[in-house]
Amino acid sequence: MSQTIGKKHWAIAEGYIPAWSHGPEPQMESHDTACLLNASDEDAHVSITVFFDDQEAVGPYSLTVPAGRTRHVRFNSLEDPAPVPRDTDFASVIESDVPIVVQHTRLDSRQADLALITTIAFAGDV
Repeated sequence: MSQTIGKKHWAIAEGYIPAWSHGPEPQMESHDTACLLNASDEDAHVSITVFFDDQEAVGPYSLTVPAGRTRHVRFNSLEDPAPVPRDTDFASVIESDVPIVVQHTRLDSRQADLALITTIAFAGDV
């Protein structure tokens, strides 16, 4: 692409992974997801730092989004340097070395009538 789409700094101020789910896994497992779009011609090297209200931040979680690709990262799947705890409020900062677009999605399937929310993350000017 000849056009730059996105920013290098993003924040998701709201995060929460329920401890249990209703329905088959992995499809209906309750989760928070960062949907990352890299529309550039370069691979994006991305770091995610997770913040809590009662403990030190954890991270960075490092990953790559190939050029011209998308990657959906479930916070449930982040393990290194530590798993993201369930039933715990958190927020996250996502940084990339090339501009990307970040969307936040949550599936809460604790009830048979599940809830799905999604919103664009906050893009920083840094």
